[in-house]
Formats: sequence, structure tokens, C-alpha cells
Amino acid sequence: MRNSKVINTLAGLAIAGSAAWLFLVLNNGLPPRAGAKPAQASGWVMAQEALRGLKPGGRLVVILRDTEAFKHPETDLQFRSFEQAIHKSGATISATKTLQVDPLRALEVPGGDFFELIRRSPPGSVIVSFMGPPILTPDQRARLVNPKPPIIAFCPGALPQQIDLRVLFAEGLLRTAAISRGTPLRPATTPKDLAGWFDIYYRTITATDAANLYEPASGSR
Repeated sequence: MRNSKVINTLAGLAIAGSAAWLFLVLNNGLPPRAGAKPAQASGWVMAQEALRGLKPGGRLVVILRDTEAFKHPETDLQFRSFEQAIHKSGATISATKTLQVDPLRALEVPGGDFFELIRRSPPGSVIVSFMGPPILTPDQRARLVNPKPPIIAFCPGALPQQIDLRVLFAEGLLRTAAISRGTPLRPATTPKDLAGWFDIYYRTITATDAANLYEPASGSR
């Protein structure tokens, strides 16, 4: 009798598991986990910042880590969220430049690649870099003419301590940077949207508050 109950319980669990698996397959995969929210949120915010700068006739160019050679699930989640937000707005991504980067090395776009993207961007364009800001030589910076296209850069971890972003803001090589908070915020309730999740882990920095870049962040984005 006891064995029969165990068998029935296991059978019920197997049926429930199969039903859950079928539901997930029909709904395009696993539901978003709480652990995925920061990556999705940063992608969504980067899209909102890009859309603010994009003008008619301009191109939206994205610089992204290549995740084929070196898997990086957070990057995939981030870009997917970015892409969905862009498409939802009715805009399109004109070009995506993917670069192979060892995940153990710091993010950095080769200066020559970034220089060419900036130089060739028509008026109204926006460059979005998920691999940090443009690190250019003095000669490259001198050869760029104004106005430069708005550059939105994701600068996670210690990147703001390794690169003085204030100089890039001053030279017009950076419009907005999304940087990590030193210590994530502890909201009283679970965020209801991606903007709320972003505020917990990141903050955006613009030229207006670049002077206070390395001071403790406030609770607002």
C-alpha cells in the first residue's frame, strides 16, 4: 500500500513536470528569473537612452561582445532586452559590431574600430557600446569633427575607476554611461518594472553630473 502511494506521488510529479515543460516550450522558453533582471534592466535602460539621441536619418549602431566563442549569458539577456525595447519603439538597429573578448579580460573596444564608427556616423546617429566607452589616442581625438554622434556606454564593475569618464564627457565622446553601484540598493519592495531593477544595481551618468561621478550615489537614477 505504501509503495503504491509512493508510485502515485512520483507519477503525479512526473505529469506536473511534463505539463510545466510543455507550457514553457509553448511560451518560448523559461520565464525570467530574478537573477536575470539586472541584465534585462540594463539593456532596457540603454535602449531608452539611445532612443533619446536617435534622430531621423540617423543610424543606430551597437557594439557588442561576441558570445559565440566565449559564452556570456548576461550579455545575451542584456542585448535581447535592448533589442526588444528598440523594436517596440518602432526604431531599428542599423548595424551590430561584435568583438571577441576573453571573459576574464576587461571590456575594451579597440580604439581604431571605435574611431571609424564615430567618423562614419551620419548626423542624427547614436552609437551604443555594451563594451565600455571609446578609448582613443590624442591623434584620433584630434581628427574627429564636431558634432560627434551621441555615445551611450555600459561601464560595469571597476571600469569607471580605470578610465576617467569625466574627460570623455568633456570632449563630447560620451553622452550617457551606465555604471554599477558600489553597493546595490535595498528597496522596501520588489521592483515592478525594469527601471526599478536598474536603479538597484546601476545608475546613469551624464555630463551634468560628471563632476560628482565618484561621489556616493543617491537613490535616484
